[in-house]
Amino acid sequence: MNKTIAAIGIFVILLITGTLSACGQMQGPVKENPAVLIVVFGTSYPEAQVAFDNMKEIYEMEFPDAEIRIAFTSDFIRNKIQERGDENTFDSPVTALAKLNDEGYQDVVVQSLHVITGYEFHDLSNVVDSFNNLGEAYAFENLVMGTPLLSTVEDYEAAVEALGTQFDYISGPELERTIQESPRNSTDTAIVFMGHGTEHPANSAYSQMSNILAEEYDNVFLGTVEGYPAFEDVLEQVKDSGVSKVRLMPFMIVAGDHASNDMAGPEADSWKSMFEEEGFETEILLKGMGENDEIADIYVEHTLEAFDSFE
Repeated sequence: MNKTIAAIGIFVILLITGTLSACGQMQGPVKENPAVLIVVFGTSYPEAQVAFDNMKEIYEMEFPDAEIRIAFTSDFIRNKIQERGDENTFDSPVTALAKLNDEGYQDVVVQSLHVITGYEFHDLSNVVDSFNNLGEAYAFENLVMGTPLLSTVEDYEAAVEALGTQFDYISGPELERTIQESPRNSTDTAIVFMGHGTEHPANSAYSQMSNILAEEYDNVFLGTVEGYPAFEDVLEQVKDSGVSKVRLMPFMIVAGDHASNDMAGPEADSWKSMFEEEGFETEILLKGMGENDEIADIYVEHTLEAFDSFE
């Protein structure tokens, strides 16, 4: 999309909704402290939102002088939460940025909590570019993006190490270590991560992640719901490994709809059911990667890099 057209579109939307101040003037005084807007797809599962709570808590600790806010990109999820009457509601990235602008924040990092640089990341990037093209009356002094989880080779290596810390967890009344295994995983249990997947070329990130996991650990595999590697590819790998058990974990920031249903649901086409149909004993970890502090640290590093790019 042409950036000028996109900027005009956002400008018109904000004027119609009354989000921007009248006459192009900020209502509040200029804020000296920066802001970080954490942007995620979102989830309507209250129990899954603990991942966002954990990320926000870590960001408030790591950036004590910054205003930390969260925005959801999904209109459907935001509307569902609002219709349900939840105490906590979430703005879209456009509305959240307009509010920060209106309140006088000048230095803002928009931190993508996406896993890969797919469609949603590029949509968010277009929003940020559009705000940077609105004109001086609405301009931030600095408005930059923080990159997703898997952006560099170092990111992949850090993510692989971070995921290794949760191999011996399974879900229960409380998340607790239930078994002790070697750091390279068990010989009779496969760890299978389920990612989202996409038709975007960035889906290749999942294959790269899968390869690095295989290099670092025994019997650890990664597949996707809507891309490659698919379930069938992972199933073949698990069979070839000779294990008898499978421990399923989401390769997603939150353990929401996909994790609860596509991965762990009772339906015949869930990964849990299909592995059990093949004779494997299954265990489930409904823990989003946003609950893993070491994964959160990778995003924090990306935010620090974004701050370093300020003029």
